[in-house]
Amino acid sequence: MLKKISLLVFLSVPLIILADGHGKKEGKSPQEMKRMEMMKKKEAHMKKEMEKWGRWKPEDCKKVSDSSGAFLYYSGLALDASEKLEKEGKQEASDEKAFEALALAELAANFAKNYEAYCKK
Repeated sequence: MLKKISLLVFLSVPLIILADGHGKKEGKSPQEMKRMEMMKKKEAHMKKEMEKWGRWKPEDCKKVSDSSGAFLYYSGLALDASEKLEKEGKQEASDEKAFEALALAELAANFAKNYEAYCKK
């Protein structure tokens, strides 16, 4: 009798396990699968919207890029002038030009950061 009961339990356990998983796909119920699919669509839509909102027009990006280059160019000119003034012994004027070069370089870096943030894809 004990053998028959243990055989019955042994054979019925796999049937119970298989019967429970009929509505699941990879361990997910149909409702969970539908919810996950909706979340993926929602994420894709939000990503597309954020890209649309966060990007500038190409002509604006060109202006920002050109401005950054111009500030960097004038920064280099100011630094060259500072070195020339220092060689002439005009330390105060040299310091002013060096400060001007630093300010222009910071502006160029700020414009470059804006370009990177709003124009690069």
